[in-house]
Amino acid sequence: MIMYCNKLDQMFKIFISKFTHSLFVSEIIWKCYRCSLTFKDKDLADMHRQVSNHSVTKVKVLVA
Repeated sequence: MIMYCNKLDQMFKIFISKFTHSLFVSEIIWKCYRCSLTFKDKDLADMHRQVSNHSVTKVKVLVA
């Protein structure tokens, strides 16, 4: 009985982790902390970097 409960508990933990992973999708954006601008497109972030000489950092955000 105890082994069955432990196995059930493991399966439940796996289900919860996969379920929460599917709810929250991560997205990569680029952010200029100096201007407080965010870019979804890498080309636009590179253009901002060239024009303003500000560093742009890649950030991973959760989107619900």
